[in-house]
Amino acid sequence: MASVQPAVSASAASAYGPSQAPTRFPSPPARPSAVLSSSSLPQTRTAPRANYFHYDQRSVKARIDPEVPLDEVLRQLCASPQLAVSEPPALFALREKESGVLVTADNMRELLARASTFQLVSSPMLEAVELIDKLSSSDPAVLKPATFALRTHVQERAFLDAFLARGGVDALAGAVRRSSGNTLAYALLSLQTVLELVEGGGWVGLDGGFGGRLVDIVATGPLVNIARPATAILRRLASQPILPPTYPSTSAAPRSSSHSGLVTVLEAVLAQSAFLRTVVERLTAGDVAVTDLSLALLDVLLRGSVNLGDLRLAETLEGLDAWRAVGKLLDGSKGADSSLLLSLQASHLASLRLTLETPVAEEHYPVFDALWIASGLEDTDESNRWRRLGFLSESPQYEFARPGLLGLKALRRFADDSQNEFSQTLQDQAVRPESRRCPVSTVSNTALLLLAEHFHLTAPAPSPTALSPYPFRFYELHALVVQCLVRLWTDAGATLADLDRIAALGRSQVAFVLGGSGGERTWFEVRRGFLTAEYRAVRERQMREMEVEDDLLSKGPVRTLRARLYHESYEFVRSQRIACLHDGAWFLCGPPAPSRSTPSPAAGPAAGRRPSGAGGRHDGRTWRFYRLAANRRALQWCEAREQREGKPAAEELTEKIDLASIKDVVPSGSTGGPQRPVRVSQLGGLARPGSTASAADGRPERGTTTSRRSFLSSSKDSSSHTGAAPALRHQPPSLSFALVGASGPLVELTAPSPAVYSEWLDGLSFVRDGAAGGATGSIATRETADYVQALTEIGVKVKMLDLSGEKVEVLAKEEVKGVPAHADFFYADSL
Repeated sequence: MASVQPAVSASAASAYGPSQAPTRFPSPPARPSAVLSSSSLPQTRTAPRANYFHYDQRSVKARIDPEVPLDEVLRQLCASPQLAVSEPPALFALREKESGVLVTADNMRELLARASTFQLVSSPMLEAVELIDKLSSSDPAVLKPATFALRTHVQERAFLDAFLARGGVDALAGAVRRSSGNTLAYALLSLQTVLELVEGGGWVGLDGGFGGRLVDIVATGPLVNIARPATAILRRLASQPILPPTYPSTSAAPRSSSHSGLVTVLEAVLAQSAFLRTVVERLTAGDVAVTDLSLALLDVLLRGSVNLGDLRLAETLEGLDAWRAVGKLLDGSKGADSSLLLSLQASHLASLRLTLETPVAEEHYPVFDALWIASGLEDTDESNRWRRLGFLSESPQYEFARPGLLGLKALRRFADDSQNEFSQTLQDQAVRPESRRCPVSTVSNTALLLLAEHFHLTAPAPSPTALSPYPFRFYELHALVVQCLVRLWTDAGATLADLDRIAALGRSQVAFVLGGSGGERTWFEVRRGFLTAEYRAVRERQMREMEVEDDLLSKGPVRTLRARLYHESYEFVRSQRIACLHDGAWFLCGPPAPSRSTPSPAAGPAAGRRPSGAGGRHDGRTWRFYRLAANRRALQWCEAREQREGKPAAEELTEKIDLASIKDVVPSGSTGGPQRPVRVSQLGGLARPGSTASAADGRPERGTTTSRRSFLSSSKDSSSHTGAAPALRHQPPSLSFALVGASGPLVELTAPSPAVYSEWLDGLSFVRDGAAGGATGSIATRETADYVQALTEIGVKVKMLDLSGEKVEVLAKEEVKGVPAHADFFYADSL
């Protein structure tokens, strides 16, 4: 049984004294009692406080047990005669009267202990249905209060779930399309809250047309309370895909989930000419919240367009001079979020990298005509037109293979800016002797590559960790570096043969002026550093830098470090090559070269055997799959008429060649002539660890000789064929090699790719030398040698960066002052 005090209305609250007995009414025996009087509580429990519960003009004063489920509390309150509720309890909910907070299972105990008055109201499900119905109204008197109330209701999870389940986003999006003024602001705020609280389901109903509506709102809406939520919604829409419906929708309009939200917003942005201009202007409007939202939106759009390989947005931002506006935010006085600026800086660098990697195509050829017009030169000699602009040939489009479209755009910007005096520079160079003329356009490409190297645009790099104003003024920096290189060229009296030397000076000056992290110098100092650079001063500083670098790398500890890292790299590559043999590969297999002697029995079952499919139709060539056995004693293989997709199973490899029967592995000649292949033991490459090569750098010491020959040497003494080597270097490399036994070739294999060729030629060298109990094996191909050397150099640079970062001085030789007088010492880790 549950007991309550008599119903207490607002007008009769004083009619009941504390001594009046409470009225009792029956309660279902299977359910706990929610509404209690103090007499019904166990003596060991503290009695709950009394609360007032109102419904319409009626109320009841009762004590609620917080241990009872919320739905049971609602059922018993609705069943109480004081409230006289005739509808089902499922249609009701409780709210704290003053704050309007919805009572849930999670906060019921806290609210009952804190508040004293509650209101029995419609359930979140009914509220959601009512508000969705009002959002569909075209009457402003109905729509505006609905959007105003929705701002707070959507923050309640129970309401939000019911709102989404009944197509509330569709109705809210419709209200955004139809409304204006404060009603539009309320609707946008509600939608922003929905998208922040819901992942996935909240995007239902936001199609391409809605994205266009948001773009128009941001571009034309002058009010901050409208522009702020609209920008936030656009940013979220561009960051996430439009997902297929998760909840039932009341809209019958078809939706397409084939396009992402990014594509939808990007196309709408590019179609609305005023949008980007408005967003750029708001970067410096003074409202910090709008500035941060605009930065975030530009970052998402730019990063997404770069991922799509689309440069239209980046070009539009450049035309609006957006990066100058962003650069004004870097001083910190504007209050912009530094993390957003750093992310936008990374996206801008990614767009520059994409422009650098974009080749110059025929659609860009009109830029060359614009360059000629900007030069102001008279078109008197059609056969020498582009060389007069400073190109190296009359086909300038081919000179942008490395600078790409970024180089052409930078040259165009340099030529169009009157401050750079492009036309005057060309005219000044025209009066100089032809051999001393500075090729201005070629120097422009050189400057572009120097900056691309400085900003790590030539290869994918991690995102920047520090803000810098320099990337946002990339084209201005390019113009300064071009003028610096022209000045150095003139001061040095350089010729075309000195272009690399001038580029090295420019690289030194770029590193000196811009520094490693950027931002240390003002823009005035940067301009002065490039425009007043003198050849003698730059050259002297470059020589000092080279001396410091050479002195450091030649010290004994660094040489020892290089030797250790070379050995580690060698062992790593050796293990990788042998692992490739165990993994196996397909080879195009032909009959061995004719041999006058008969095969030796020791050559194994495959010695001297022609492939089984060697008929006229296949020209004696077929496919074989070879794999090194687990014990490294034999090459297992099987034969097929065509190369298969996968690799054969172990039981299919029924044939084998004993490694002991292979006396040599001979690469085929690269010329296709009668040249005899070079043996692996004669190939010139990096020496194995422990050989006569220098342990410090992998090269032979001065004064030592080696019996190894060049990869292109013939069977005779290489000294007698030095004149043939240059011609052979230009021949395409052969991917064939032969396994040679005691009595002649066993089989000739052709690798499917240069990578497989290098892996197997070196892998067989390592395995055969190891099986013979000798050294660990020599490197046979230049690819593997370069691989080991590259790993060594990377390791040395990483170690040296660690030392330079900690400002550790590397001593040429450690001085030992004498034997310690006691044992209280330890040996420090060496370099």
